[in-house]
Amino acid sequence: MRLWSFIIVLTLAAGLGVIISQDPGYALFSYGHWTVEMPLWLSAFLIILIITMALFTIWFIKTLFSGSDKIKLWWKKHRENTARLQTYKGFLALAEGRWKNAEQYLIQSASHSETPLINYLSAAKAAEEGNSPERRDHYLQLALDVGAGSDMAIRLTQAQLQFKHGELEESVRNLQRLHINAPKHPKVLRLLCTLYEAMLDWPALYSLLPECRKTQALSKEALIRLEKKIYPALLPTYADRGLKALMAFWQQSPGYIQSDPTMVCDYVKLLTQQSANNEAEALLRTTLKKTYHQSLVHLYGLTIGTSPKKQLAFAESLLPEHFTNPILLLTLGRLCLANQLWGKARDYLEKSLNLMPLPETYAALGFLMEYLELREKSEEYYKKGLLLATQTQAKLNLQMDAN
Repeated sequence: MRLWSFIIVLTLAAGLGVIISQDPGYALFSYGHWTVEMPLWLSAFLIILIITMALFTIWFIKTLFSGSDKIKLWWKKHRENTARLQTYKGFLALAEGRWKNAEQYLIQSASHSETPLINYLSAAKAAEEGNSPERRDHYLQLALDVGAGSDMAIRLTQAQLQFKHGELEESVRNLQRLHINAPKHPKVLRLLCTLYEAMLDWPALYSLLPECRKTQALSKEALIRLEKKIYPALLPTYADRGLKALMAFWQQSPGYIQSDPTMVCDYVKLLTQQSANNEAEALLRTTLKKTYHQSLVHLYGLTIGTSPKKQLAFAESLLPEHFTNPILLLTLGRLCLANQLWGKARDYLEKSLNLMPLPETYAALGFLMEYLELREKSEEYYKKGLLLATQTQAKLNLQMDAN
């Protein structure tokens, strides 16, 4: 088949050559003062050659541009792969604590990364760990520029990094702006609680408690832990606002706060400062009926209401189960003094003194002896009480020095 094709082409070429040799023809090209003469067959060949070259040129240009797009695509993929590898190296360095390397890799790859926002945020964390707050804030600004619609995540990251760096006020301002826009956002609430606690801003922290409870931003255990700090800290603040404000604040406090002996003692002391002894005594009595606690018993003997006889009767009702408790005996002695039961008061106080010598027990007996005009005995008790108090304070000072 190939042989026959070759023979046919050769025959046609030979025939064409004979025809051209017999009559080459004539072609004349003229332009202005220029003329060109040549055989017809030669001009035809040149025209075909020019057309062929023009077609080849068009094809070459198309191929060149098409190849350029492919090169651009290849180069783009190459940069993306390189950025992906550098980002991976950056995260690896970040996990290993190589902050400078992490920052370098993440920033170099950010412009060609598929997730530039993550690169800038991670670079900001690396800069913070490397103690470079200026670069940290610069990267966060770049994150804001590329992360349209991601303001919450970026500002939260910024607030966390500022808090870590000790920039508490800046961090609070950031979070407060976020809280205005998203008052129920759990992460914002948790961070604000952490910051307010660190800054000892108890009123601000107290104002967040209802939202934290509704949104469950904090666990029940975390809320209780905070409330145990907030309520003791705020009791004096509300006491400064007057008795009504103090009592209202106490009434709205959680039940476990109102039943906590330490909190009850703090509240009772503030009530007595406001001359609300009856309210203080009633609360102590109610609490002691539920929970016997040494501090409550001690305070009960110092809180004399308008019915000291009823107080003494209630305190004596506790005696059968706690007849060897020196604090209860001291309280009974004080209540007997309030009821002018001098002999009974002396008996209770001396029993308390025998069980546990306390400076205040000596002082109560000294007062009683002075009232009964037993001056020598009174002076003896006062001296012993003063000596015991001095020795106790000296021991405390030694313990503090040792620590």
